[in-house]
Amino acid sequence: IDLYELWITLWSKKWLVIGVTVIAALGSVVYALQQTPIYKAEALLLPPKAKDVQSLNVQEVQGVQGASTASVFAALKNNLSSRTLQKKFIKEYGLMEMLAPERTPETKDEEIYEGFAKMIKIENKGSTSISIELHDAEVAAQWVNDYIKFIDTETITLLVENMRNSITNRIRDIEYTIGSKRQMAKQRREDQIQQFQEASTIAVKLGVKDRVDATNVVQNNQLNSSTSTTPLYYRGSRALNAEIAILLNRKSDDPFIIGLRDLQENLALLRSIKIEDEGLHAVSIDQAAYPPKNRIKPNRRLIVSLGTVVGLFLGIFLVFFVSFIQNQKEAHSA
Repeated sequence: IDLYELWITLWSKKWLVIGVTVIAALGSVVYALQQTPIYKAEALLLPPKAKDVQSLNVQEVQGVQGASTASVFAALKNNLSSRTLQKKFIKEYGLMEMLAPERTPETKDEEIYEGFAKMIKIENKGSTSISIELHDAEVAAQWVNDYIKFIDTETITLLVENMRNSITNRIRDIEYTIGSKRQMAKQRREDQIQQFQEASTIAVKLGVKDRVDATNVVQNNQLNSSTSTTPLYYRGSRALNAEIAILLNRKSDDPFIIGLRDLQENLALLRSIKIEDEGLHAVSIDQAAYPPKNRIKPNRRLIVSLGTVVGLFLGIFLVFFVSFIQNQKEAHSA
């Protein structure tokens, strides 16, 4: 390759190179100016403060678990990516027309929802951030702040509803258990009365009025206490009738039901829990979104630079291509 000859060729057609480069540079400038500027509005999020979830941090009762600041914030971060909540946000804030201004009858709602989901960027690098890239800086910032507020409200609503349902279900379970224990205690008392009545009848027939010591009973005529349980009628008809009268007149079996008072204590505690969603928050705003002044797209300097470089190489290529065609014509004419 003769570098001097190449240089002479380029120099002789330098205006072609310059012309193509200038045209490419101007074209890239026009292209860059025609591109719609894109702005990025971003907000930084932190976990809620203790006072923001105080109503949800209930005293732990068996079957009901309170919510901490970490668990509430984790629920909010999951909801930020929820397609169902995104759809609800778009409908409640009337964003369908803004998201698809040139909507046609063929445009499906799911396509609009999917486009909005791609627009929202959520990052968890040290702190949690949420951003939206849009051609309008004011609208982008407003959407970010509105979306955070919407998800905050929805998260609290869901958490409160779940906790209330959990408390209601636990109350129902305890009430059922208490009812079952009372029914069983009543049945056992009735069984005990029947046992005592039969034993009293036997004691009357045997003439046993007072308590009999089984160890003093003759083994041949009475029960061997060393090998069997002492029969109830050994208590005597007087004691048995007294116990029967007390059992029949018993107003409540509650004092005799094991574990009943613990259940009643838990029941009273559950009924005393009042969960109010007013004043609750699932997030603390470290930095709210504000309308950015500088665009992130397009990078006009980069577009113009690349266009100029491409134009330069295209001009050089055209010079060599034209020179090659001319040389071929001269060779064939000779």
